[in-house]
Amino acid sequence: MKKKKVLKITPILITLNILVLFAIAGFYTARLIKYYLKENGDNEDSTVLLSDEIIKKRSYLDQTKGLVYDESKKTYTYKGKVEDNYIYYSGMTYRILGINEDGNIKAVNENNVTLLYPGFDKGYKDSYVIKWLNDNKGNNSGIYKKSLSDPNNVIDLSTYCSDQIDDVSNITCNSKTKDYEITMLSLYDYKESGGKDGFLNNGTEFNLGTLNKEKLNYYVTKTGETAIHQKNSIPITIKPVVTFSKDVEVLDGNGKKDNPYIVEKHEVNQLIDVNVGNYIKISNNMYKVVDVLRDKVKVVSTDVLMKDKNNKLLISFGGDDNKYTSSNTVGKYLNNDFLDTIDIKKGVIDSFFNVGLLSLDDYDYTSLSKETTIAKVGMLTMGEMFVNEGSNVLTTLRGIEEDNLINVVNENGIFYADKIDSEYNVKPAFCLRYDLTIKKGNGTIQSPYELGVKNEK
Repeated sequence: MKKKKVLKITPILITLNILVLFAIAGFYTARLIKYYLKENGDNEDSTVLLSDEIIKKRSYLDQTKGLVYDESKKTYTYKGKVEDNYIYYSGMTYRILGINEDGNIKAVNENNVTLLYPGFDKGYKDSYVIKWLNDNKGNNSGIYKKSLSDPNNVIDLSTYCSDQIDDVSNITCNSKTKDYEITMLSLYDYKESGGKDGFLNNGTEFNLGTLNKEKLNYYVTKTGETAIHQKNSIPITIKPVVTFSKDVEVLDGNGKKDNPYIVEKHEVNQLIDVNVGNYIKISNNMYKVVDVLRDKVKVVSTDVLMKDKNNKLLISFGGDDNKYTSSNTVGKYLNNDFLDTIDIKKGVIDSFFNVGLLSLDDYDYTSLSKETTIAKVGMLTMGEMFVNEGSNVLTTLRGIEEDNLINVVNENGIFYADKIDSEYNVKPAFCLRYDLTIKKGNGTIQSPYELGVKNEK
């Protein structure tokens, strides 16, 4: 009897099943890669908005910390000790406060950036602070806005909570304004971030723009408590708030402190291309950009001058009065001994330094520019960027209605009046030619710009 042939189909079926499995795996792998790239912005042709990247971090389970969404207000707010809300823009680091109902991103400078008499006795809207922050076409207005890179295409109007607060147990925000592009933190902002338990409490003292019925402003202590100044005729530090447009794109970063969101980049070839806040290395010392002008760039030393390896240089303002010149004690030293130590001495140019006077009737920082002196090297004064950074440091700010008094930035980072023959630390400031070339670096403190001379061989 003939045996029937058995058709061996098992290997064929196995092969077909394997092919089908590979096809399915390939299909879903391709979809996974596609949506991963879309979600993480790794597609070179995609546009990744800052607001979209932030919203991905929304907190769903715990509404007391992280990025919290308020359904009734249609806003997102960072609360608690968050660590992924850093943004780097125009040479400075900011902390994102949240996203408002318009989709714009509100952020505050990580650090205090200057010292001013606030002028809050005129009210918040007409204060010297608002004039310093915003460009209102007035004399020396908008110093902060003018320090930013392409602000008209990056920032939008800021919503400010303008409630008068007389009882800190009842902090409200019933009145909001959109009168300014740049403003200050309000008491309500601080409360919403978590107050003492929030990320804004970073161990430094800073001021708030909220006023009480007597037009005195609140501030936050180094331990995170809120307090109120007892008079408005004292200079205060300024920590600006900006609002980034909802159309701003993320160019790099993930929001962490060591990898902040980057929203602005431009090619830097010459000194004129740098941002205020960038760092520059000169003669093995670190300097910070204070101002970028049409034909020059102003810098200030980040450290005080040293007498020798272990001792700081202490020097008096000197002279017969408190008007800074290149011939009084500190001026003579800076424009001779110090200037000779700079390896790009030929790049330092004559500049105007403000030496105007304030009076008991006029605390307006713009009055300081009514009188100037010319020198190659000087020091900072009230209202200049980063004048607050230092301890027991001389400035060119003259004593009010006293010829023998000058102002120093004391150990608490505020102005203190002392006699012209008292000795203090020195942080030189000077202007460099705009056409000095950038040899290397990216302007951060970890990788400062290093300079060359135009057309050098």
